[in-house]
Amino acid sequence: MNRSDVKVAVDVHQSAQLVCSARGWPVPVMMWSRNSTSLINITKYWTTAPDEVDRLVSLLNITSVQQDDLGIYSCTASNDMGVSVTQFNLTIKSKQPYHFYHMHECCV
Repeated sequence: MNRSDVKVAVDVHQSAQLVCSARGWPVPVMMWSRNSTSLINITKYWTTAPDEVDRLVSLLNITSVQQDDLGIYSCTASNDMGVSVTQFNLTIKSKQPYHFYHMHECCV
């Protein structure tokens, strides 16, 4: 299992966009969770789409970040060959306006 950790700091009421990308065959399945709770039924947060034949991109978009949105977001990509996890630690930063976009590429 591969694992990466990313720190993300945004201001309250700003947007946070987390992007994971995985490549492999068979094409990986991607799942998001927050503080170890699956976000599978919370479609307002994320979408997944094929980017190329063997690559999948998953986007988690949190608009108007609130205090209760903070925590550890995990993107898990898995297929028959293994599992790769990227964890995003979402926190509050300074009072300056800010829009955050972060992409982390992980391979399975």
